[in-house]
Amino acid sequence: MRVRIEIEDGREEVDITVRCGEKTAYIDRLVAAMYMVDQQIMVSRKGEVLPLDLGKVLYMESVDGRCFVYTRGEVYETGNRLYELEQQLGQYLFARINKASIVNLKKIQSIRTYVNRRLLLTMENGEQLIASRQYAENIKGLLGIYGKGR
Repeated sequence: MRVRIEIEDGREEVDITVRCGEKTAYIDRLVAAMYMVDQQIMVSRKGEVLPLDLGKVLYMESVDGRCFVYTRGEVYETGNRLYELEQQLGQYLFARINKASIVNLKKIQSIRTYVNRRLLLTMENGEQLIASRQYAENIKGLLGIYGKGR
């Protein structure tokens, strides 16, 4: 990969062009990472509402009708429903892994196959999450992981 930066006087907007031989999962992840820069969601903690950079989010989880956002060292709550977050964050390398969780694909440290075609995801903070069979193939595709015969 080669990166070239051109500076133009008077230009107000950033224009990014990706040239490649074919559109792959790697290119999709690269573009999603560019979009994620400076993106935030509103969360609350101890009665205070604050913006949180998406790049700090490990995963989000719905528990008893409430939606929690997990970072390396903090847990926040958001007023959004999980399906709303899934719709908003799909373009930013976030994906549903089971009925109650969305994960930041960039924060996965390792993936192992698990019982009954599920996946065991280990996050950067060492926490382990299980991706259900229903979502496992999509996650593999998004990450460019292919099984036998591919």
